[in-house]
Amino acid sequence: MTIFVEEIRSSINLHFLNKNQLHIKISQPELKTNRLLLRKILVADLDDLQNVRYHPEVLRHIRRDVIDDKKKIESYILDRQKDIKTGKIYYWVISKLEDPKFIGTICLWNFNNEKTIAEIGYELHPDYHGKGLMSEAMEKVLNFGFKDLQLKTIEAFTSKHNEPSKKLLNKFGFYLEPNRIDEGFPNNIIYIKQHA
Repeated sequence: MTIFVEEIRSSINLHFLNKNQLHIKISQPELKTNRLLLRKILVADLDDLQNVRYHPEVLRHIRRDVIDDKKKIESYILDRQKDIKTGKIYYWVISKLEDPKFIGTICLWNFNNEKTIAEIGYELHPDYHGKGLMSEAMEKVLNFGFKDLQLKTIEAFTSKHNEPSKKLLNKFGFYLEPNRIDEGFPNNIIYIKQHA
């Protein structure tokens, strides 16, 4: 059966995967908490992105190559912008409500084909650690993932040595899957949270 859609709100696109399955893609919104604005990434964020992603404290827990080439970092931002437009990733810059400065990121990505499972990723500049900011961002993004995107499961991969990250995940009801392995990242452990 063919369904014709004449008008649809600009924030929602319908894609028919097969006759029994409908995938709804929701455009990435800005999200606000009491203290934070979660917004899209801009090329103007380049220097701050570099300062967060490659900060020595962040790299203690995330294995990634350090990139000093501004063009490559700009390319990374443009790629994320494309991925946001196609619904491949929901990637927010974390900033304070009163100051748009980039202080971290939080994202939903690595979706399964059915768009029922996604991975959450997050990082915050160490100057803002211990203030409860990531808790605010996490709560908002989990709510968006489960309610707006209708996810059934959200996964998190974190270093077994990253105690603040583990504490954050436990706070939001994630539980450890001790028998799962993150191939190629032996220090990582995997947590999951299922929609209540």
